[in-house]
Amino acid sequence: MIPYKLSFTGASLAVSESVKIASTYLDSKDWDVVRQKVWAENILQARTQRSIQRTYQELVPRLKQLNIEQMELLVDGNFLEQKHLLWFAACKRYIFIQEFAIEVLREKFLHLDFEITDFDYEAFFSRKADWHDELEGLSNSTRVKIKTVLFRMMREASLISENHRIIPTMLSGRLVDLLSPDAPLSFQIFPFPEPNIRI
Repeated sequence: MIPYKLSFTGASLAVSESVKIASTYLDSKDWDVVRQKVWAENILQARTQRSIQRTYQELVPRLKQLNIEQMELLVDGNFLEQKHLLWFAACKRYIFIQEFAIEVLREKFLHLDFEITDFDYEAFFSRKADWHDELEGLSNSTRVKIKTVLFRMMREASLISENHRIIPTMLSGRLVDLLSPDAPLSFQIFPFPEPNIRI
């Protein structure tokens, strides 16, 4: 069993910062150049070098989950497309988030149950802890932070409301096209009936 990566607590969806990094990458197609510019020009507008490092190290591995066409839409697309692409990137990077999206968020949506409760999350966490020792050994404060950031990311991605009601997702046609190569995963992470994919 591959251990879960849980470093997503270092940043939530971070739309603005992610778009800035992606735009810088598309200018050069060179991550070394991106790193140099992030530090030299403070394109993340962080107050400290430590903040720059923490945000950069968390967001770049997510952005690397996207192909060039997806990253171009991240930069040029509308705000909702940007949020959906970053949710997709986070789910590819973090299996814990991916499994929650598929097993809880979308499953409840498909059963017309539109509220995600604390019980839903705790039941999911307990199931996963049975198979992942790294979850069982977490401190209570870390467990709370994981839940807090996960729910914040879902809110920021417009997947749930402030009171944890599921918001049915409307994916744009061009986003559906760009996510199709990663189907069915790319659609199972949204509260969205899987579309007919054009082959």
